[in-house]
Amino acid sequence: MARLSGKIALITGVSAGIGLAAARLFASEGASVFGVDRNVEAGQTLADELNEQGMNFEFFAADLSDRQTAIAVVEQCYRRYNRIDILYNNAGISSIEPFTAVAPETLENLFAINFMATFYLCQQVIPHMQQQKSGVIINTASELAIVAQPLYSAYCATKGAVLSLTRALALEYARENIRINALCPGPIDTALLNQEFEQEADPIKAKAESVALMPIGRLGTPEEIAQVALFLASDAPQLMQGVALLVDGGKTII
Repeated sequence: MARLSGKIALITGVSAGIGLAAARLFASEGASVFGVDRNVEAGQTLADELNEQGMNFEFFAADLSDRQTAIAVVEQCYRRYNRIDILYNNAGISSIEPFTAVAPETLENLFAINFMATFYLCQQVIPHMQQQKSGVIINTASELAIVAQPLYSAYCATKGAVLSLTRALALEYARENIRINALCPGPIDTALLNQEFEQEADPIKAKAESVALMPIGRLGTPEEIAQVALFLASDAPQLMQGVALLVDGGKTII
């Protein structure tokens, strides 16, 4: 039996990378996926692909840096399906620069997408989960919510905030059958990570150095992270609450 049969899953950041892989996987496992992204063309292409395969996927174009948009996303999803079983806050952006060079607008944009969108979506979804007496929330933090890395100070701050929020919400709603955990990927071979490499003087060397830090000898794939997200979204991990689940190929144990 499909692991998410009959479930309604709201996933953000579905146009590429981990979100794209998760949307495909969750839909293939029987979920009706409400996918959100600001990339209209990529989102609609994904909708066409999955619908042609007989899967249930609906795309909603939205820029989650705005609170009212986050509210509209949840309202539209609930209006369409009348419940939300899974919220997967996956959308995120990064920034690489010295701490003293971080501009206010850069910091505000990072927090708007990485943290505030997660905060507001949780705030809108949890009352619905309380009414239905069940729900799963997966918040994307990062290995950099746990360990540090030079030139990522602002990004680390946003992901640390996501992790702290996840733990606080998990504790607050544990008795209401709402399971809330944080997924903390390490370096994953996505367009976002490759954009970071391209900012370096020697992108090929930068990628090789990143791979060298991985005990498994390679970067992770979006599909591998999607599989872990599927596990968290399923009914299997009933005792996992407020967990920071590191999926980093062993990088942080070096």
